[in-house]
Parts: sequence; structure tokens; C-alpha cells
Amino acid sequence: MPEIETNVEAPTKGAIAKATGIAFLAALVLLFAAVLPAEYGVDPLKTGKLLGLTGIAAAGEDNAKGRAAVVAAPGSGRVNAPENAIYKVDSQDFSLSPGDGVEMKYHMQKGATMVYGWKANGKLQFEFHGEPDQKPSKDYYESYELDDKIGRDASYGSFTAPSTGIPGWFWQNKGKKEVSFHLTVAGYFDSARMYVDGKPEEMPVTDAK
Repeated sequence: MPEIETNVEAPTKGAIAKATGIAFLAALVLLFAAVLPAEYGVDPLKTGKLLGLTGIAAAGEDNAKGRAAVVAAPGSGRVNAPENAIYKVDSQDFSLSPGDGVEMKYHMQKGATMVYGWKANGKLQFEFHGEPDQKPSKDYYESYELDDKIGRDASYGSFTAPSTGIPGWFWQNKGKKEVSFHLTVAGYFDSARMYVDGKPEEMPVTDAK
């Protein structure tokens, strides 16, 4: 088998110096762009803020002081919202004959929250909607959930008031049999009203025990 001759030239001193300089420059950029923002919260190039690295240093400081660092997910807003009073609870039982409807609403301040659930022994057409105290027009309202075709026998969820106003539900029995259902609401609402044939009736609400 014939021998293969290879000629490999040793790198020149200039090439070595150039490679060393490039490596040093890259390490320097990495130091200022990532290491300093992440480890020490120092962000001279503003790349740490852009890449979300400055929060790492803040979390490390919190943990070093014996506190658990809680970081909200992007766009999630606050993770805790203290209130000045305990939340209220309300529980109602309804029974609707075929063709009948009923409406139940709760007055809430902007940003207040509540959790809710209702369950029926048959399907009901319903709409979860709200009216702000300051309406741009007389008939203005906001619709949050609607099923006026097939109907459902239950709905559960949470709600944060987009404005100070009175959100609530309208249910209607479009079936041929009487339907009974139970509603439970808990949260930061001020008052409650029940509407039968469009006539409002103030309903008592109580603080959570």
C-alpha cells in the first residue's frame, strides 16, 4: 500500500495571537451580556433585561435571605391581592317550569374576584353577562359566556370584574320538564339581586365563616 504524504503547516504566531484575541473578546462579551446580569444584577449592555436574566440575580438574593422567590408568569399580573375584609358567600336554589327564566346578579368593584358554580338536573339556556355602573348607553352590557342553543346542566369558573358593576347569570328553561338547579358563589361582591319577570329583589349575602 503506497504511503500518503501530508504536509501540515504549524500555525504562525500571528494566527495564534489572532485566535487568542477573538476568544478573549468573546469571553468579554459573554461576561457583560450574560454573566454579570444573571449573577450580580449588573446590566451595562441592557442585554440582561432583554433576555430576562436580571431576575435570576434577584431570585438568588431572596433565597439567600431565607425567602422563597415567587416569579409571576409573563402576563399573569399579580399573584396575591390582599383585601380589607373577608369574602362573602351566597347559595341559591331555583326551580324553573318550561318557558320560565330567572336572573341572579352580584355587584362587584373593579378588579374584585369571585368563584362560582351551578349545577342543574336538566339543560338550561343561559348567559353570564355584566353591566358596568357607568354604561356608555342605556342598553349596554358585556357578555362573558353564552349558550342559548343547546343548553348546559352545569358551569364552573372564576371571574374578575373588568369594571365596577353588576355581573350575573340569566337562565331559561326551554325544555318540556321542570328543571331545578343550585348556585354557589364566593368572592368579593357587595350585594346580590334576583330578577323574576324583570323585577329586582335584594337578596341577603353573608360573610364567610
